Amino acid sequence: MDPRGRAWRAWRANCSVAGVSPSLRGFACAAALAGAGCAASDASVHASSPRPGLHWDEGRSRFRPAEYAFTAVVSPLSIGSYFAFPDQPTPHWTGGILFDDAAREALRVRSNSGLRAVWAMADTTGVLLVALSVGLDSIVVPLLRGSTDVAWQLLMMDAESYTVSSLLAISLYDTVGRARPYYDDCNRGDGSVPSIECQGSSTASFPSGHINEAFTAAGLSCAHHLFQHVYGNRIADDFACGRDLALATTEGFLRVMGDRHYMSDVIVGASMGFLFGFGMPVILHYGKWWKVFPVPIVGPDRAGVFVGGTF
Repeated sequence: MDPRGRAWRAWRANCSVAGVSPSLRGFACAAALAGAGCAASDASVHASSPRPGLHWDEGRSRFRPAEYAFTAVVSPLSIGSYFAFPDQPTPHWTGGILFDDAAREALRVRSNSGLRAVWAMADTTGVLLVALSVGLDSIVVPLLRGSTDVAWQLLMMDAESYTVSSLLAISLYDTVGRARPYYDDCNRGDGSVPSIECQGSSTASFPSGHINEAFTAAGLSCAHHLFQHVYGNRIADDFACGRDLALATTEGFLRVMGDRHYMSDVIVGASMGFLFGFGMPVILHYGKWWKVFPVPIVGPDRAGVFVGGTF
C-alpha cells in the first residue's frame, strides 16, 4: 500500500473515534499519521533490492551544473579572502563570555614546550581528519570498491561544503576581530603567559577556523557513511562517523589547551562546520523530499490538513 493509503487508514482509525476529548484525539491523529508515514518509508526502503557493490542511488540528486558553477566561482573567493583580507590591527572584542574564562583556566597549557607540543598535536589531528574523511573515504575507498562515479560525487560535495563553510568562517573572524585569549595578558607584559604566545595574529579568534574545517570534515564523513554506506558495512560506517566526530572534538579541546581560542570560539566553529558538512549533502543530495502526502482532518470542532512525508 502506498503512503497515502496507509495515512488514510490511520486517520480513519484514530481520528474519528467518538467519545474521546478533542485534545487526546488530536494527539492520536498526529501520532498515528506520523507512524504511518514512517512505516511506509521503511517499507519502501526495504522493498527495493539495491544493486550489489558501491553505486550512486539514481533516486538521489547528483551534483548539479549550478553547483559546479557555484563551487568554481566561490572556491577561489574563499581561498583569496584568506590572503587578501588581513586580520584586524586592533580587536573589536576582547575577553571571554559565559564559561570561556573558566574553561581557559582549567585547560590551557602554561609552558613554551607544552604549547608547542599541543599546537603540533592539534595540527596533526586536523590533517589526519581531512586525510581520513576526504582522502580515504571520499576517494580511495570508492575507487577500491570500483566506483569512480561515487568518488566524484563525494569529492564534489566535499568541495562545496568546504567552500561555503570556509568563506563564512574567514569572513567572520576578519570582520568580528575578536582578540585571542592571551591578548590582554601579552599587553600587560607581566609574564602571566608563556612568551611564545605573544607572537603572530592576535585578533582572529572568533570563530575557530580550524574547528570549522574539522567539523565540516566530520559532518561530511557522517553524511557519506550514514547515507552512501561508503564501507558497505553498517558497523564500520557508524564507526567512521564516530571516529571523525571524536577527532574533531579532540582538536577543539587542543585548540583551547593551546590558548588559541576560547571555548565559545570552538563551539561556534564546530556548529557552523557540522551544519555545512552534514546539512548541505543531506539537503541537496541524500534527502528524498518528494514523497509528501496531505490528509484531511475533519471533526465537530476542527478542520484542517495534516501533511506527512518521507525523505
